Amino acid sequence: MKKIIRILLFVALIISVLTVGFFSYVFNVLKDVNFDESKLMQSNPVCELYYSDEKKIETFNTSEYVTIDKVPKHVQNAFIAIEDRRFYTHNGIDVKGIARAMKNNLLSGKVKEGGSTISQQLVKNTFLSGERTFSRKFKEIKLTLEMEKTYSKSQILEKYLNTIYFGENAYGIGLASKTYFSKEVENLAIEEGALLASLLKAPTYYNPYKNIEKTFERRNLVLKKMLEQKMISNSEYEKAKNTDIMLNYKNNYDNKNMLVDEIYSEALDCLRLEKTSELNGLKIYTSIEKNHLLYLPSLSDYSLHEDYTILITENKSGKIIGYYSTVGEIKRCPASTAKPWLIYAPAIEENMICSATKILDEKTNFDGYCPSNYADKYYGYVNVKECLSKSLNVPSVKLCNLLGTQKVKNYSKTLEVEFSNDDLSIALGNLSGGITTKQLASCYSVFSDDGKFTRCNFIDKIVNSQGKILYSRNNYKKQVFSDDTTFIINDILNETTKTGTAKKLSTLPYYVCAKTGTNGNKEKNTDAYCVAYTSEHTVVIWIGNKDGSGISSQISGGTFPTMMAKSVFEYLYRDKKPKDFAIPKSIVEVKINKELYDNDCKIFKNTLSEKEGLSFWFKKGFEPEEMISPQIKPIIKNYKITC
Repeated sequence: MKKIIRILLFVALIISVLTVGFFSYVFNVLKDVNFDESKLMQSNPVCELYYSDEKKIETFNTSEYVTIDKVPKHVQNAFIAIEDRRFYTHNGIDVKGIARAMKNNLLSGKVKEGGSTISQQLVKNTFLSGERTFSRKFKEIKLTLEMEKTYSKSQILEKYLNTIYFGENAYGIGLASKTYFSKEVENLAIEEGALLASLLKAPTYYNPYKNIEKTFERRNLVLKKMLEQKMISNSEYEKAKNTDIMLNYKNNYDNKNMLVDEIYSEALDCLRLEKTSELNGLKIYTSIEKNHLLYLPSLSDYSLHEDYTILITENKSGKIIGYYSTVGEIKRCPASTAKPWLIYAPAIEENMICSATKILDEKTNFDGYCPSNYADKYYGYVNVKECLSKSLNVPSVKLCNLLGTQKVKNYSKTLEVEFSNDDLSIALGNLSGGITTKQLASCYSVFSDDGKFTRCNFIDKIVNSQGKILYSRNNYKKQVFSDDTTFIINDILNETTKTGTAKKLSTLPYYVCAKTGTNGNKEKNTDAYCVAYTSEHTVVIWIGNKDGSGISSQISGGTFPTMMAKSVFEYLYRDKKPKDFAIPKSIVEVKINKELYDNDCKIFKNTLSEKEGLSFWFKKGFEPEEMISPQIKPIIKNYKITC
């Protein structure tokens, strides 16, 4: 009994010490925390962003303050339903909500839910950083309780709706309403209010301009929550749920660069966070060079009004050093810009073809699939170099058929591009789901770095308020193709700038490679690309419309995107020229017999007696041999056999 009493006393002592220590810790954390009402009126950027020279990036911190009486009740209810169903009954801290979140997180084995109320979110957005620490949570609770004593629920909800971030550079519900629907807040319908409420979880992920299906699912979840909480009737729910999302695709704000949104999005990925508000208090250092932004060409320079993206990367590091986009990183089919890395490089790597290999370009039926060349023109036997530089479609599909779609997908996966369709149309860049311009630039990184893949991104490092580095750039590289394969592709894409689809770059006085691409049909084009690169930089240009509608008939990959790429290079190399690509030891240049090649499609090394020859690069060990002369058979008129 004495031993048991000693143990109990010891346990009680430990508990007492821990309790005193806990309250001492909380006291020290909270002693300097004061409720500053002025902060509630500020709609600060979620964090600080910096250029490569560590000067601040000017964020689009524009908002339109809307009083709560201008916000329809069904719009208010949409936010309460999805974010804080007991908003009007708790004192700022929802104990039931916290318990429910803990239970669901334990059952799922991971953090799926948070217990933060609207009041707590407002405090976090205006007073505190987004770090997940105990000290920050205690500060949040104290400030929330004080705020609840000072303001009414309507005042708290009003301030909350005017400080939250909705994506697309829109702070506050006033600007968000105009950005997504071109409406004043008081005119928002039930389904529109639900959509705005659906964005809060992850504004970039649920951005309807980029991910309409996910947005639709999330919006309908908000509507279901409103129905369950009897905020709308069943008929209102059915009508709103079955109403399409009607977005304002018109670009109603001048000089809008989606750079800031894309940096936020990348930061969330790097730190594995969900809400943009969780970046509060952090400092994000990027590789963006401000001078580049000042000199980037604009589509308005050409009297065109489509959406567009310009992306510039530094090849060796994968750093994005220049970026301008009216739409951000939306996913679109890359069209013929996929051919070099998706089809031709794998076929060369597998030693199925060389740049001199001739392919019969003719109208071909692949079990019901009949691809067409531009203007429905076909050229007979054409070598690989010309097939790619002229961007002929039928040869690309033939190579895809030869490789097999599974092998094509395997190579694509190593370049971090995945798609679900496995029909032969992938040879023309018809990839389900599409890819972003960042992904496209990353795919081309293999050609400028001897076959090594580098992921292109904006962020160098992320630092918290204490100066601790939470993330730093990982210069991870992955060998995908051999250096001889990529050199052969470079030689072909250099030819593209001389005689092919990107010949508007032909006057540049240095070695440059390029590939163009155009999506569309006989009625209209929808996307136009040019990806151009030197040994030092890669430039990706995309022109299209955010809603996928048709673009001007004068726009194709070889026109304005290529002209804009040229303008970027002229700025980048105004004082110097980039170096030529180094010739790898695994490659050899061979002149082949022109007569045999032209007449019989046979590839033989040129003999000394011939004056003419066609020059191609070959992998060592796969270069053509000299043609062996046929044996001369004597003619014997008289013969005698002696046995």
